[in-house]
Amino acid sequence: MNSFAKRMPRPYLIVLSLSLLNIGCGGGGYSSPPQPSPQPSPNPSVQSMQGSWTMSFHSDVSNDYTVLEANISQSGTHVFAGATSALVYQGATLATTIPPTSLGSKCDSGAVGTVTLDGTLANVQPTTEAITFTVTQTGALGAAVINASASTDGTQILDGTYTVPAACGFPDDHGTFQGFQDSVKFSSADMYTGSFQGDTIVVRFTSTSTGFGLTATGTDNTTAFSLTGSSTGFFLTLTGNISGQSVTWLLLYDSTYNTFSIFDSDAKHLGTLNGTGPYDYLRK
Repeated sequence: MNSFAKRMPRPYLIVLSLSLLNIGCGGGGYSSPPQPSPQPSPNPSVQSMQGSWTMSFHSDVSNDYTVLEANISQSGTHVFAGATSALVYQGATLATTIPPTSLGSKCDSGAVGTVTLDGTLANVQPTTEAITFTVTQTGALGAAVINASASTDGTQILDGTYTVPAACGFPDDHGTFQGFQDSVKFSSADMYTGSFQGDTIVVRFTSTSTGFGLTATGTDNTTAFSLTGSSTGFFLTLTGNISGQSVTWLLLYDSTYNTFSIFDSDAKHLGTLNGTGPYDYLRK
């Protein structure tokens, strides 16, 4: 007798024996309990790409970089950025795209043209999904379209590839790209200084609590000024008056060195603003 039987009181052994006999007889009243129906696996949710993005496209043809700054919106699996929410600039190498070699796309001549993004998410998994999108760059010389595809977790892109058909006098192009989502928010606690044409500029930037709006307050040779505008990725657009003159500033923020490169509305480089202490740039 095994140890299990030794531990059981004898009346229970009799009941167990009878039960085993009933199981062995055909036509007995025993039936297996119903098995639960298999439950479908939960559908993975679509990752949110909505927010501020920077994407760097590296050409295998020219070895140059095109950098896209975009405030991406999302509706279901549709991702997009309109003309007021996207822009591009050019750089010779990724390490020196700030300051850029030029603002706008290769289809621009003089004034900076418009940029839009339109894409779709697919192959949705719990932690990643595929994205395909087009970036349309329209300028005075025509339009160039970047056709891109990659996988993303909603916060970064590491393995993207792209093609650009010949346009605006340039041959077709192809290469790889990377991107990341990083919300640019500034607090007035941080101060930036610079010198432009003999003037000493001191500026503090303040982002709105929601959205991409911001203000800049400061002094130009001790004369106070205030500018208003918005951010597109790491690019800021500000307008207002400084010392009685109407100005439009385009500022490209370098989060590595906590500096701004400032351009006018014609993409002319005006100078640089440098942070004077530990900066209060808020990463998402």
